[in-house]
Amino acid sequence: MATSDDYEYMNESSIHEDLLCPICTDPLEDPLCANQCGHTFCRKCITDTFRDMSRCPTCRHDLKLEDFHPVTIRPFLNQLNQLLVKCKWCSQINIQRGNFKDHMINCEERRVSCPAAHLKCDWKGQHDKMHDHVSKCPLIKVQPIIDELNASVKQQSEQIHFLYTILEKTSKSHSQACQERYKARGVARCDMCGKSFTFNEHIRRLHYCPNTDFCSDCVKKYFP
Repeated sequence: MATSDDYEYMNESSIHEDLLCPICTDPLEDPLCANQCGHTFCRKCITDTFRDMSRCPTCRHDLKLEDFHPVTIRPFLNQLNQLLVKCKWCSQINIQRGNFKDHMINCEERRVSCPAAHLKCDWKGQHDKMHDHVSKCPLIKVQPIIDELNASVKQQSEQIHFLYTILEKTSKSHSQACQERYKARGVARCDMCGKSFTFNEHIRRLHYCPNTDFCSDCVKKYFP
């Protein structure tokens, strides 16, 4: 996908402020508009912003991300697509932003990364050299196996989280049932590591009647 890392705007000072994102101050990319107040932002900018707040960055109106809708007004989108840019790779000028993806396909100077870059392959080269590299890259050959292992690890992690949720709820039920004995006794021995611990010290402990306990340290170790 073409990004602003690949191009720069020409005559940027002449771009109308209505086409600029209030967050990044660059021309809008994939714009979203708030239903209530009408303020418009880049999709990425407003999505990142709403990870930390739930108000319009411009007017401070309380909003949720679901309160935004994609801008579909064709004349407005045409103005954005017709902005002229310069390719940072080959220095070609006067490319309409809406046509830049097509330019990138044929740009002879563009450098691309190996499809296995996320596996630490550091190769970068021209687009027409990619096929030759892919045929030789050892990480490309093992990528399906690694992807399968990652999927398996993710599934096991979700299963562990599911099991821990059940254990935690069962533990709370048991702890509440014998709360008076717990307060009087105050100390338990972990059935996993054998250490004694007080209940106040180990908030994430697990307890199962009549005398089964796991300390917070072991819970964190096996259910991080």
